[in-house]
Amino acid sequence: MTNRSKPTVSVEVVVLARSGLGMKLLVARRAYLPYAGELALPGGFVEPFELPLHAALRELERETGLTLSGVDAVPLSLRARKGRDPRGWTMSQPYLFWVDAEPTVRGSDPASETFWVPLAQLPSLVFDHGAILCEALGRFWQIMPEGVPALRNVRAFGVPEYLPAQPIFYGGTFNPWHKGHHNCVAMCPMPADVLVVPDTNPFKSGPAERCYWSLYRDLYRRVHDLGAHVYPGFCGREQANPTARWLPYVNRDDKALLMGEDTMADMPNWMDAVKVVQAVSKIIAVPRRVPADQIRNACRWLEDNGCDIVRLGDHPYRDVSSTQIRGGRG
Repeated sequence: MTNRSKPTVSVEVVVLARSGLGMKLLVARRAYLPYAGELALPGGFVEPFELPLHAALRELERETGLTLSGVDAVPLSLRARKGRDPRGWTMSQPYLFWVDAEPTVRGSDPASETFWVPLAQLPSLVFDHGAILCEALGRFWQIMPEGVPALRNVRAFGVPEYLPAQPIFYGGTFNPWHKGHHNCVAMCPMPADVLVVPDTNPFKSGPAERCYWSLYRDLYRRVHDLGAHVYPGFCGREQANPTARWLPYVNRDDKALLMGEDTMADMPNWMDAVKVVQAVSKIIAVPRRVPADQIRNACRWLEDNGCDIVRLGDHPYRDVSSTQIRGGRG
């Protein structure tokens, strides 16, 4: 790895075409190391004193032959995580573009390929490009705080055709997703109203070890049979983004929060706990091994703050723990 005292600056470009399950992504098959032969987002390095957006448009045209307008660019989060690029310290500014139909594209030289891939068939992306793609898809979710109004008429891959009037949010790290999590969704009175939200940098292995797109796609498939949906926008975010930071700003007045009783017992200790509780109309709690007095205290505190509580029945996976699974003890 190159030893640099200052980072280089790069750009990545997410270009999505069409909508729904037919949505496609513009990808490049890398011709050179690192990750030669693997799929990546188009992009490249910013030249001295060049604006990142100009660099993104320039690199997109150079690599794919596609010319887009900077007016349509949606900036995504700056990326600077250690280890995100094996070549050394690299900061990256990604951009999102959406087009209604995929135009013809071409590779920059005979040694590289550029083409459209249906998201339903996309296996993975190298670097942290899978995390960037997940964040880009989150911009299409108008119910979430980071939805982009200009994209409100586009139903992206994974976005339900009809969002529930009272969504039930299920946030957490899900590191890893297990039968207990799955049962929480299945036990809900309306599983199809559940929106699973992996947040706070889920899946601690990180994009350097596994693509966040493949992790999101796996979780999407796991809950699909229940009719539930998964919000991808926080997958692989570099800054912690716990439920308390995003839930109060969801674009729904009537919303519920699904959680285990162990999480509910700890809720009074959350950051901005009162703000979170006052933002939801109902807590749906699934049994976990928690002392009865802690449950009583949490229920009293929730009720004092005007929140209804629905406690679901027992289930066979109440002792399954992500922490134990990560430690190889369960």
